[in-house]
Amino acid sequence: MTEGAQLEISPDVLYGIAQLALDEIAGLRPIQPPPRVGEFLSGRRAKGIHIDREGGDVFVDLRVAVAYGVEIPAVAAKAQRSVREAVASMAGLNVVSVSVNVETVDAPEEPPGG
Repeated sequence: MTEGAQLEISPDVLYGIAQLALDEIAGLRPIQPPPRVGEFLSGRRAKGIHIDREGGDVFVDLRVAVAYGVEIPAVAAKAQRSVREAVASMAGLNVVSVSVNVETVDAPEEPPGG
């Protein structure tokens, strides 16, 4: 890159980085909210990740489900750390906050014939 050149990072790229960071965390998954009209038209659906950007600052809100038996504060802290580090290192942006909203607990799967 030449000196003084501007780098633009698409919101979809930031979303993808956050999604990949969450995929690495066992016992946690983003919750897909109800569809909005614009999502029907674009064909893209949010998956419990909302990212706001103000210049070089990024604010991330996560809506997640955790598996039954998982220590919620520990997995939420791991999600915050993982998303913050991934976005900061890959995009070079300042992650001001990562909010984790645990909205449900996934019940354990019943064993076959259980």
